[in-house]
Amino acid sequence: MPRFDVSALVAGGGVSVKYPIVERETIRVAYTTSVGDPSTSDAFARLEQIVPLKGNRFFATFDVTTKAYRACVALKAGETAARYGLPEALLAGGKYARARLVGAFTDSVRLIAPTFEEMRREHSRDPARLPIEYYKRHTEIVLLLPVLC
Repeated sequence: MPRFDVSALVAGGGVSVKYPIVERETIRVAYTTSVGDPSTSDAFARLEQIVPLKGNRFFATFDVTTKAYRACVALKAGETAARYGLPEALLAGGKYARARLVGAFTDSVRLIAPTFEEMRREHSRDPARLPIEYYKRHTEIVLLLPVLC
């Protein structure tokens, strides 16, 4: 079963911070899109047919308003999305609450939506930026909720 990464105790208060705030840089990405339920999306399957897994960083976003799910690959310096024949976008930088899901991939994927819901109860979401899923490795997904600070 996946586990959460729980941060150290807050100095003096003895309160556990489950979703620490981190600062992220803006990332240029190439992406594929699907519309609808992310759990039935083929966006990653299409992306993986074009982009090699080895040596690349993969992300995803889901816009609950438009139902657009984007499977993304980070572009390296000097690289453009045209290399893959895909559109290019930016994953906005700024402050994010972070959660780590560690464990079997299929189990972790099932926890993405409920973990984002729980994160929203602890932090005020910045509606101008989308939440980000970072597929760090096959046993670790990092969830990033944009926050107002």
